Amino acid sequence: MVEREVAWRVFAHEFIHSDYFFHDGDEFSPNYLVTPTGARVNRLYFVGVLTEIDNLGAGEDMWRARVSDPTGAFSVYAGQYQPQASVFLSGLDVPCFVAITGKARTYEPEDGTIYTSVRPEELNTANDSIRDRWIVDTARLTYERIGLVRSAMDSGLKGDELTDMLVQSGASPKLANGILRAVSHYTDLDKYLNTLSGVIVDTLKNLTSADQSPSPGIGISHAMEEVARSKPVDAMVKETPARYSIEGTQPTQSTEPAQPTQSPQPARSTEPAQPTQSPQSAQSIEPTQPTQSPQPARSTEPAQSTQSPHIVQSTEPENARVAGKEIDDGTTDSEPARPEEDKPEPDEMVYELMGIMDKGNGVPVTELVDESKRSGLTDEQVDGAVKTLMSEGRCYEPRIGVLRRV
Repeated sequence: MVEREVAWRVFAHEFIHSDYFFHDGDEFSPNYLVTPTGARVNRLYFVGVLTEIDNLGAGEDMWRARVSDPTGAFSVYAGQYQPQASVFLSGLDVPCFVAITGKARTYEPEDGTIYTSVRPEELNTANDSIRDRWIVDTARLTYERIGLVRSAMDSGLKGDELTDMLVQSGASPKLANGILRAVSHYTDLDKYLNTLSGVIVDTLKNLTSADQSPSPGIGISHAMEEVARSKPVDAMVKETPARYSIEGTQPTQSTEPAQPTQSPQPARSTEPAQPTQSPQSAQSIEPTQPTQSPQPARSTEPAQSTQSPHIVQSTEPENARVAGKEIDDGTTDSEPARPEEDKPEPDEMVYELMGIMDKGNGVPVTELVDESKRSGLTDEQVDGAVKTLMSEGRCYEPRIGVLRRV
């Protein structure tokens, strides 16, 4: 009896970048797709958002579905030999969460061009909690394979020696064989591993973004730390999303106490600083401020010429400059913080623009980026917002280069 192949967990990004398909043994032996991290995939399990479904039937039912995870999209095909899968897909409403176990397939229309797809065996509806747990588990397993591939590349070993070393390092015999094949087949493998690691880090960051509470025991922080240790630091550096920035809130805390224009009390706070040198100057300053409160900067000038110039110059000109700057700019130090507090997060701005711009066929990504930039966002903020919205299941990509709100 042939042992059933295990269902691997791989991200769509790695699956669609795999192009090494081989058959080992007799005609009844399974076919394998070897990924860049050495996974020998005959069957795979993934969870994502069903964003597209089409009936390609030309005389017979052939359904094509597109299932997206935060790193890319799987292409799923179900035909006459998968009647249950066809019925299941035809009854779904787009978008929705689905969990699929299926066979890895490749299509090579011409030399050098290989497309990967999945022939479904088992399909079920899912939810965001199942999807989030799949992301974390897949990130952890992918990180482990990345570490083993790097060890293999650094060891300089080949053949059975490399396989034995990998098995001793904790890899299964099948994974060790897959890594051996991946290292010899894929070019620029180290560069791709850095890219894949960066994609995983971005995915985990989006998963732990604000307003989204992961399920208990999901272990996101631990998984993220492990992935971070799996690649060079220079390849790991990513900008923190704007929502984590606290710049713009700090100036209001440090400058609000130094506003002399709102009340005469700040002037009194400077009097104790010079009580012994010129008490009369302090008394002469007090009457001038309440009588000319609309223009505090002018009320201090006479005091400089008539009463102890040295003492008054050490405190008043600085306050006068600050007050003058506020009058010239038309704003106070605390005013810029108010728009920041009321300004929505980048993902909410992009989400609203997506709804406004969508006339029924989706919004081209280029137009969405241009409109978002006119609204004050940067390219990085728009890209991060789209990734966040897709990972949260609030938008999807019905066609390449087009986005729609859920």
